[in-house]
Amino acid sequence: MENANLIKQIEPIKDSINQAVAEATSLVIKTNEDMPMATDLLGRIKSIGKRITEAKETITKPLNEALKNARSFFSPVESEYEKAERIVKTKMLDFQRLETIKAAKKAEVLAKKVEYGKMTFEKAAEKITAVAPKKVVESEHSTVQFRTVKEVVVVDESLVPREYLVLDMVKIRKVALAGVEIPGVKVEEKQTIAGSNKY
Repeated sequence: MENANLIKQIEPIKDSINQAVAEATSLVIKTNEDMPMATDLLGRIKSIGKRITEAKETITKPLNEALKNARSFFSPVESEYEKAERIVKTKMLDFQRLETIKAAKKAEVLAKKVEYGKMTFEKAAEKITAVAPKKVVESEHSTVQFRTVKEVVVVDESLVPREYLVLDMVKIRKVALAGVEIPGVKVEEKQTIAGSNKY
């Protein structure tokens, strides 16, 4: 039923915008006398835009409100869930790191034994594999995998080449428009069109 109402609502808007596009395409402005006609057409187009927004918001406003309410409702439990998960993962990673350090020390000792001929390479490799921390841990209900991922960390911003820096255009615009001169930045004026609508 709602879809049928929306279709009834949008059909006349489609017709209006198609007509407006046709008029805009054929519009020719050659003299000052042509400008009021263009202004009138722009006003009619803006009124169609307002109708489109109103029709769209009959759907989007309730959805956005419902989404906002759902997020608000679930936010406290999601926060606690994330806290619990973070605590367990941190403890598991701490243990895994300590086990990796222990395994590396044992591997050094075994490597020395191989070097001095007190153990075969194959036997040492077997023992190293036995002491290496498990990459996959399974329980009755769950499985976790330990993976090594690479993270990029900026240790000194002053050494990062300019090509990797992003300008803060919001801050630059605010400061430049306030009259502060910024090297490499200038304020240019350009015309735009703003109008009021009588439709």
